[in-house]
Parts: sequence; C-alpha cells; structure tokens
Amino acid sequence: MWIVKTSMAHMPNSCWGRYRNVALMKLRPSVVAGWVPMPQQISARHRGVARLIHLGHHHAGKTERCALQRVLRDAHAKVLELNTRPDAEAELLATWGGSA
Repeated sequence: MWIVKTSMAHMPNSCWGRYRNVALMKLRPSVVAGWVPMPQQISARHRGVARLIHLGHHHAGKTERCALQRVLRDAHAKVLELNTRPDAEAELLATWGGSA
C-alpha cells in the first residue's frame, strides 16, 4: 500500500516562506495489518517502510496554484494508480528520476 507523507522542510534563512517535504511511501503488510505502527516521519529506515520516493521540498503558498498543492495533487493521483494497478510500480521506477 502506498501513501503520501508530508513534513516541514529545513531551509536556509535566505528563503522566506514556508516549505514542505513531500514523499511517496510504500508500507509493508505488517503496517497495514496493524502489527507495526504507522511511520511518523519521512524515513526509509522505519521498519514499516518498504520503499520511499522523495519528491523534494516545495513552497506552501495560500492558494491552490502553489507548488505544494500541485505536487500533492499529482502525488495523490500517482498513489491511487499505484494502489489500484499492480504493474504501475515498475512504470513509476522507470519514468521518475535519473538521467541517462
């Protein structure tokens, strides 16, 4: 099962405004069954996280057109697709990130 997780981003003092991290997390079956607690942080080292895809830190504005809302909308659509189609994970890893 895939979920979208957000957290506050640490930015330098030269960046004004609020920024948030966004990540896609694949949970292990033990978390879904309730044997292991849900992860509270964006971390691949939690025992309930099988895979983590960090989407970066984005500006949290006040409208629906801000960068954070756009990324969240795309991330929720991708999570819905990953949770409904079993072969979507291979496509995700082939299309996102990396050069060459």
